[in-house]
Amino acid sequence: MSLSPDVLVLPAFTAAEYTGDASEVAPWVANYEFDRTVDLKGLIYPLRFDTETNLALTSTGIGKSAAATTVSALAAGDCDLSETTILSVGIAGGRPASGTLGSVFLADYVVDWDIKLRIGETIGPMQWLVDEYVWQLDETLLNRAVAATHDLELADSEAARTIRERYDDSRQPTVTVGPTVCGDEVYHGTETAVQVERLSQSYGIGSFATTEMEDAGTVTALERFGLLDQYLSIRAVANFDREPPGGDPTTSIDSDVFDLGIENAARVGQAVAEAFTSPQ
Repeated sequence: MSLSPDVLVLPAFTAAEYTGDASEVAPWVANYEFDRTVDLKGLIYPLRFDTETNLALTSTGIGKSAAATTVSALAAGDCDLSETTILSVGIAGGRPASGTLGSVFLADYVVDWDIKLRIGETIGPMQWLVDEYVWQLDETLLNRAVAATHDLELADSEAARTIRERYDDSRQPTVTVGPTVCGDEVYHGTETAVQVERLSQSYGIGSFATTEMEDAGTVTALERFGLLDQYLSIRAVANFDREPPGGDPTTSIDSDVFDLGIENAARVGQAVAEAFTSPQ
C-alpha cells in the first residue's frame, strides 16, 4: 500500500555521517513514535513512519546529489506525496549580519551557489542559460509556517554566547525568514562570503541568510515532480560563515554550536510539522 504522509521531514545526516555525535535525525526519533519502517529503493536509510501523527522521516545524506537522489526516489516510488508538506530541517552556516548563532531561518528563496559565471572578480548567473538557479518558495506555505512558530522559545548556550563575544554580537536566537544559499563547497571566510553575497544580489534577492549543502538538490527534484509548492526549508545557524572582525578564518572555522543548531532546527521544524499534520 502506498504511504501518504501529511508531512515528510528530510534531515540531512545521522551520527553516522559526522565524527562525534551530531545528528539531525536524533531529535525526531526522540519525540515521535515511528512505528513503521519502509525500505525504498534509492534511499540511504529506510523511511520511518509515525502512524499517529501521519509524519514520515528519512535522512537524505549530505550534499545536493544525495538530496536530489533521495527526493527523486521518494517521489517516484511507493510514496504518495501529492498532499504532503515537505520539510528540510537542519543546520547551516549563517551570515552574521542576518542572524546570530542558534537563530532559525525559514527560507523564502533557495540559491544554487555552484552554477554561476565567474569572470575575474565578477560573479553572476550564466549569461547563456535560460533558467536561473534561484527558486522562490511558496509564499502562502511560508506564511503558515511563520505563524506556527510565533512566540516559539528557542534554546541558547554558553558556547554560543562565548563565540558571539568575538563577533561583538549580543543578540538572542530568533525565528525569521531569509534566503538560503546551497553549495557542495564548505566555505568559511569573508573573501568567499562576499562572493556569495554578490551572487545572491545578482538574482535580485538581496543578502542571503544561511548557507547549506542540500536544498538546491531538493528543490530541483521537487520541481521536476511538480511538488515545489509543497516545500519548506528550515535551517538553524550552527556557525558563522566568516571570521570575526580582525580574526583568522583558519581558526574561527572551528567555532560552531552544532548541538544548539540541531536542537533549535528541530524545535521549529516540529512546530511547523504539527501545524501541517492531522493526527489519526
